[in-house]
Amino acid sequence: MKQNRLLWALIAAVWFTAMPASAQPRISIFFDHVAEMARQEKISVREAAQRVRQLGYTGIDVRVNMNKQQLGMLDSLGFQHACAIADINFIRGEQPEAVRQALDFMHHNRYKRLLIIPGLLPENASQELIDEVCTRVASFVKEAADEGIDVMVEDYDNPRSPCFNTQTLDHLFAASPQLNHVLDTGNFLFAGEDVMTALRHFRERIHHVHLKDRKAKRDYASLPIGTGVMPLNEVVSELLRSGYDGWFTVEHFGAPSQWNYAKQSIANLQAAWKACTEK
Repeated sequence: MKQNRLLWALIAAVWFTAMPASAQPRISIFFDHVAEMARQEKISVREAAQRVRQLGYTGIDVRVNMNKQQLGMLDSLGFQHACAIADINFIRGEQPEAVRQALDFMHHNRYKRLLIIPGLLPENASQELIDEVCTRVASFVKEAADEGIDVMVEDYDNPRSPCFNTQTLDHLFAASPQLNHVLDTGNFLFAGEDVMTALRHFRERIHHVHLKDRKAKRDYASLPIGTGVMPLNEVVSELLRSGYDGWFTVEHFGAPSQWNYAKQSIANLQAAWKACTEK
C-alpha cells in the first residue's frame, strides 16, 4: 500500500510538472486608470472600460468605496474581480468603521482578495507604535481570513509606511502569518532594493502582482511596463517557474495618456509571457 501511494505521488508530480502554463496571463487594470482614461479621452467611463476590455484586460482592481452603478457596469462588461483596495489607517487605531466597510464590500460584491493600505507612521515612530500597528493589522487579517477573504499588503513607496521595504514587511508578516503580499515591481526601488531579490524572498506570500515600471533607478516616473528599468521578462519567468497563477495588474498612475500606456503595457506583457512560456 505504501509503495502504491509513493508511485501515485511520483506520477502526480511528473504530471503537474509537465502541464503547460496557461495560454494567456490573467491581466487586470486599476479602475482608477479607466476613469482617468475617460477624462483624458473625453469619453464616458463605460466606453473607456469597453476599450480596455477589448485590449484583453480581463480583470479589474477597484476601491471599496466604489458605487454600485460602476461595479455593475464593470460586471456587465465581463471584468473579473481581481482585487479590491481599502485604505484603513491602522496608525490611528482600530478603525472599526473602515474595517466594516471593507468587509461588507467584499461580501456584497464577491471579491476575495483585499489589498489594505495601513497608513503612514509619524516621523521617528517608536517601536511600540509600530508593534501596535502590526497587532491591529494581524487582528483584522484574522477576522477577514475567518470570513474567507485573502488580505494583502504591498511594498509601499514611502519610508513612513509600515510596509516600505523587506525589513518592515517581514516584521508585519511575523506578526500576522495569514497576511499575504502584493508584489509591486516598481516600489522596491524607493527602498534601494532589487525587485528580483524581493520576489524570491517573498515568493510564498505573493498572491497578487502590480506590474509597475520606472524610468530610472532615481527617476520614479511611471512608464508603460517593459519600457523602463523593471526586468519584465525576468519577473514573469520567475513567477511562472515558481507556480504563480494569479493576476498581473498593470499600474501606471500619472500617465499622460492612460489609453496609450494601457495598449503598450498589455502588448509588452503578452510578449513577455509568450517568450517565457515558449522556452
